[in-house]
Amino acid sequence: MKQLMKRFGVPKPKTKSEGLSEFRNRGWVLVDATYEPVNALNKRDRDMVIERDYLQLCGDLKRLLAIRWSEGPLVLIKANVRKLLEPKLKRDGFNVLNKGRCVYFPASGQQLVFDRQFGEIVPPS
Repeated sequence: MKQLMKRFGVPKPKTKSEGLSEFRNRGWVLVDATYEPVNALNKRDRDMVIERDYLQLCGDLKRLLAIRWSEGPLVLIKANVRKLLEPKLKRDGFNVLNKGRCVYFPASGQQLVFDRQFGEIVPPS
């Protein structure tokens, strides 16, 4: 989240909640593909959880994006999330901007790669 905040010029928030509110005030929403922690799972199990929770994700996106849900631009972050969900979201009418391009999660030294990849999809304003 810190790299996303930096990307959009959001001042360093004091709390996660404050940061998410500021992000929303700038017209963006950050949504996890699943609400179950998957970091400790192996790749196959992580992917199964993400696919299992797809319908809940769609419902959450439609609720958050309101009546214009099919127009709201989505950027999928993490290679496996993009691979698993981009075809399904596009099939179901969502506006996915990735167009097959990965955006790596901005951690573990991937911050600069994230910034470049995200910038290819959403140019800096």
